[in-house]
Amino acid sequence: MAKSKRRKKIVIDFDGTIADDVFPDVGNPQEGVVEALNTLKEAGFEIIIHSCRTGSYFKDALDEDQFERIEDFMNYYNMPFDRIWVPDKPIASAYIDDKAIRYRNNWKDIAGKLVEQL
Repeated sequence: MAKSKRRKKIVIDFDGTIADDVFPDVGNPQEGVVEALNTLKEAGFEIIIHSCRTGSYFKDALDEDQFERIEDFMNYYNMPFDRIWVPDKPIASAYIDDKAIRYRNNWKDIAGKLVEQL
């Protein structure tokens, strides 16, 4: 019996990755993001947007519904996406984030770089 091909999911951070990071405001789209998202969509990826701005700790601090704000932004700039994920980190084939650090059994290197940079 043939294995069913599962659609690959890609999770993309919003602030600083899709839009310029001017939190709590929403910035302009990052250069090349519309084209990249269209390429991923055409390749069959499920595109999931994830953002800390939708977290419960911002509910009282921000006036607007951040879920709707992200959705409006994506639709306004005609960027393809399948859903906005709230609140936990979803399981995916890959994650794209402007603050990510790649772990490869390299804790000593990671700690050294963070202490040096921050």
